Amino acid sequence: MTIMWTERAATLKFDNNISWNDLYDTIRKEFGSEIKDSAIRGRLRNHPRYKQNDEVMASTITNSNLLEMLKKERSVDELIEKFNVSKKILLAYVEDLKDSGYQIVEANGMIKLCNMVLQEDNTHVNKWTGERIIKFGVVSDTHICSKDQQLTELEKFYDVLVQEEIDTCYHAGDITEGVNMRMGHEYEIFKHGVDDQAEYVIKKYPLRAGICTKFITGNHDHSGIKSAGTDIGLRIGRDREDMVYLGKQSARVMITPNCSLDLVHPLDGASYALSYSTQKYIDSLSGGQKPNILFIGHHHKAMYLPEYRNIHAFEAGTFQAQTAWMRGKRLAAHVGGWVVTVHVDADGTITRCSGEFIPVYKTIKDDY
Repeated sequence: MTIMWTERAATLKFDNNISWNDLYDTIRKEFGSEIKDSAIRGRLRNHPRYKQNDEVMASTITNSNLLEMLKKERSVDELIEKFNVSKKILLAYVEDLKDSGYQIVEANGMIKLCNMVLQEDNTHVNKWTGERIIKFGVVSDTHICSKDQQLTELEKFYDVLVQEEIDTCYHAGDITEGVNMRMGHEYEIFKHGVDDQAEYVIKKYPLRAGICTKFITGNHDHSGIKSAGTDIGLRIGRDREDMVYLGKQSARVMITPNCSLDLVHPLDGASYALSYSTQKYIDSLSGGQKPNILFIGHHHKAMYLPEYRNIHAFEAGTFQAQTAWMRGKRLAAHVGGWVVTVHVDADGTITRCSGEFIPVYKTIKDDY
């Protein structure tokens, strides 16, 4: 299958000179919607015809030295002259860096590695085939690469999803522990640096046939952007076909044309009352912004607040045991994940919603 679409893509690109966007659309239409842009580009750049069709790449340009240059804002013309390449070759290298997770910003002929967490409008539409009962899993704050991660319990939760014949699990952010979050943070992790943490997640995050994990990133994940301009979510989504990156900090998913689910990873801290942060967030939404279902990460709490301002609101829980930092702040960790059942009518409008929290009462020490 991969060989077939690779050769089809090569013909379209090298013989017909089709644009990249048209190429992505054509390949997905002919061979399946799950094929990612980055996979198509990667296959073609490793194709024997790639260099035959373009100028021979100049020996001076590499991903590493281009990345070093982009730590300061540069003009396209300056980079072309520096590396003695065409604009087409230069931009191909820029795309390679983006595929590797680097946040490269281009505007008005200037290019720069960006260390800011840029706000996005992340809206995704699920294919709805008319089913009246929709079930899915939800997890959050797995903090993988923390010494307090609960990877064994996360694996068990995915086993529950298999038993329940659930094919989608949403993740509400902080998939990784991140780097340099506070003084002494380096002693709380067992994988150091964005590259090592990304590789560990790609290798170790639960993989189950038929289950797709759709995730946003949170403030711990964004530490890679702030320290190295690297969006770890892009890298994970590129290298794990069963994991779909929905965007930074928040995303809206239309699970039917008339039923929206929001994943949010806010920046506020835990509150004195369990429901307070959730209520204040919902209070901040205008009528036209409100989702039907809301899952909030970051707080490491589990709670279902039904029908507050007509929203089914959940605190999404965590799969990280209570850390020493949390104990010092007197913050509890509600370890576990959700199995959610949504009923919709013939138009896809929500009529019922229920959530079952699968708790973990005894966490595992040094589960890594």
